[in-house]
Amino acid sequence: MRKTKLYLSLAIGMFMLATLTITVDQLLVFKKAVAVASISSADEVQIPVLCYHSITNAKKGEYIVSTETFQAQMNSLHEHGYRSISLEQFDQLMKGKLKNNGKMVLITFDDGYRDNFTNAYPILSKYGFTATEFLVTSWVGGGSYMNWSEAGELYRAGWDIMSHTRTHPYLPLHKAKGQREEIAGSKQDLEKHLPVPANVIAYPYGLRSAETVDIVAESGYTYAFTFDDGMTTSKQNPYLLKRLFIKGEMDLQAFERKMAY
Repeated sequence: MRKTKLYLSLAIGMFMLATLTITVDQLLVFKKAVAVASISSADEVQIPVLCYHSITNAKKGEYIVSTETFQAQMNSLHEHGYRSISLEQFDQLMKGKLKNNGKMVLITFDDGYRDNFTNAYPILSKYGFTATEFLVTSWVGGGSYMNWSEAGELYRAGWDIMSHTRTHPYLPLHKAKGQREEIAGSKQDLEKHLPVPANVIAYPYGLRSAETVDIVAESGYTYAFTFDDGMTTSKQNPYLLKRLFIKGEMDLQAFERKMAY
């Protein structure tokens, strides 16, 4: 009986030792994984890229931010120590050539509304901010859209003027030739009117296919922004970059939560 108890005690002791050994090994593996994850995280750059459309009090809608709301949002960025960056600085940041201090923001506008010039431009200038304007080149100068002279003034003030295609189509619904005319054609339009290489594009409606992405790369663009909501990171495909969509009904608290100060 005593021998049985002894064997049983030894067996339990060996089991506990084996269990302890496995636990230690697992802990070492876990620590190694955490260390690798920390290194990976340190190498990854993350930046908020804000996506706006129209800035006006004349109408309301999901894609329309009032002048007062926009003013409050830019003031909040300023008070929290943010500074806007250009696409050249964005490129350096993505490539690790510019140190990420966590207080950089890329501000973008889609479509080229005139109110971006008349309403957003003065507010941004007040805080020393600039932005990127993605123009639909066939809309320039028509209806409620800015003209080439206004786009030129924004460029001279430090804004980047880039492509949003020629006619704002649903790109994946077109054949390759039609997509190329929209994508490469808008690049040609921009470079004809402005002394700047148009090397960044935003997909209309955020829609794209694998073929669309290939045509964008073949046309000489280095980055392409989608309408996928989220922070932009250096780990993302450079032709599938996310942005933070700023909706018209978003209050200041929601904006600040989205920025995650």
